[in-house]
Amino acid sequence: MKSVQTFLNQRGYNLKVDGVIGQKTLDAANEWVQNYFSVKRWIWTPKSLVFVRTDDKLTNTFDDFLLVIVNERVVSIVPCSTTAGKFYVQNPITHGGVTGTAIAIPAQYLWSHQFVTSSNWKSLWLGMPYFKQIKAIDIYRDGNKDGVIDKTKTQNGLFGINFHRAGAGSIVDRWSAGCQVVPDAYWKEVIKHFTSGELIHFNLIG
Repeated sequence: MKSVQTFLNQRGYNLKVDGVIGQKTLDAANEWVQNYFSVKRWIWTPKSLVFVRTDDKLTNTFDDFLLVIVNERVVSIVPCSTTAGKFYVQNPITHGGVTGTAIAIPAQYLWSHQFVTSSNWKSLWLGMPYFKQIKAIDIYRDGNKDGVIDKTKTQNGLFGINFHRAGAGSIVDRWSAGCQVVPDAYWKEVIKHFTSGELIHFNLIG
């Protein structure tokens, strides 16, 4: 998680870049994200997830990060990917006559996702609780396969841009065709704060 500390240092903080997410890093992230919400006039809720896209490159790795906010404080920071994996970048789908992999456009989408869980996780999609897209969001349709987000073609709608687990490996690959995904080792830390049916905003900074 050195990328988190580097990201925050580039925004005026003075953190030791050691990859250890201690209280100082949590406090810096909390201050930065609250200021960001204030400037953007986004709605700040006591409990939320904030996805941060660190660059416009489609790296097929978990080089973005997710801020987990509980009781209005950042309580954990975990690696994630806010862009599709290599398989879907190289094999884009066609939707509404536009060919390209789905890449969520940074914004705040109010009450767009609902937490889905069960007493029997094996019965769930992908075998673990997840957040299901239930309201329209904006996406780019990137179809040129050059590994950099193409921002020329956009769509709005329900595209199944969910938040979910991403396996035990270090690459995204088929785990995301546009979803926001977190490695399994960290996903349980995220979902433990939520209850069945709970609605949240999709907050994507990038």
